[in-house]
Amino acid sequence: MSNNSISIKPKTPSQRERVLNRLRQGSVTSWELSQMGILGYNSRIMELRRAGHEIITVMEDVKNQFGETVKRGRFSLLVSERSKS
Repeated sequence: MSNNSISIKPKTPSQRERVLNRLRQGSVTSWELSQMGILGYNSRIMELRRAGHEIITVMEDVKNQFGETVKRGRFSLLVSERSKS
């Protein structure tokens, strides 16, 4: 008996692809990226920048769970021909 079945699973997007896809939808915070399971988001942002994507970071003041004001990064993708592909 021959087992010739081929299991074809769709490729899971890399973290870099997931970050880029999310940025194409609009700005995203570091907290939101961590909630997506992307804990090394700074490295992924740096890789995307090195690949030619223009990403800006704006630091925001937010209140944490203790009522303290802390800074949180918000990333935005500047739309260019490179960022569309």
